[in-house]
Amino acid sequence: MRKFALIIGVFALFVMNGCVERSAKYKALQARLDSVQVVNKTNTGEIESLLAGINEISAGMQALREAEQLLVLESSPDQKGSAQGKIAALKTDLQTVSAAIASYKEQIAKLETSGKRQSSEMRKLIANLKAEVAQKEARINELSAQLAEKERELGVKNEEIVHLNKNVSDLKQESTSQKAMIYTQDQSLHTGYYILGSKKSLKEKNVVVRKGIFSPLSVSTQAQETPFTSIDVRKVQTIPLNSKKAKVVSLHPTNSYSITAGDDKQLVLTITDTEKFWKQTKYLVVVI
Repeated sequence: MRKFALIIGVFALFVMNGCVERSAKYKALQARLDSVQVVNKTNTGEIESLLAGINEISAGMQALREAEQLLVLESSPDQKGSAQGKIAALKTDLQTVSAAIASYKEQIAKLETSGKRQSSEMRKLIANLKAEVAQKEARINELSAQLAEKERELGVKNEEIVHLNKNVSDLKQESTSQKAMIYTQDQSLHTGYYILGSKKSLKEKNVVVRKGIFSPLSVSTQAQETPFTSIDVRKVQTIPLNSKKAKVVSLHPTNSYSITAGDDKQLVLTITDTEKFWKQTKYLVVVI
């Protein structure tokens, strides 16, 4: 009898539970529970997505801070390397950083509109990131302006250097020309010419002429058309005449030279006063 009553009780409990599950109140509660679970899952997904975006931007901002420090260091005057190479590298770096900033600004804008139930702390974090991105953007713009000015100054300096190099080249060329002219003038000033020969041969060469039967020999006006031997009058004071008889025909003061015989009886002309000897003419004609 007791066992039968227990079976009846358990059956009644199942019947009551089935009635509860089929009741409208239970169904409403279950629907609300399911709705809350869906909303909770959605919010959790939004928060996780929001945090992932913030973490990505935060990591990017750290990279921007490091890049900014590198840019400042690279643009300092103590760094070695060519100015043009440094400017080109810095321009590339600035373009890369500017592109990164634009990307982070776009991500932050998406974060601002994606989360419908953002907490005040989350909104504050996004606002701080937005402010820092704006600050970095202003700094990059400032560095870009400075770099553009440096590039302009470098262009001016390069033009000045090209102009100065041309001036130096012109001056060197002018100096070389002047040196050549001075050398030529110096050589001309200190170059003397002489010719030795018999009376007959010198007449045939139009080096000497006799203007009258009893007139002495004199140097012809056409003498310079004949090849003479050239000498540096500062270095040559003696001229071997290779003859036992000789006579100077050209105009040279007799007290500025002497003709003497050597041990072999051959005559030698010795210039004793160089300036006086070559003063009237630079052409020495000796009949031997």
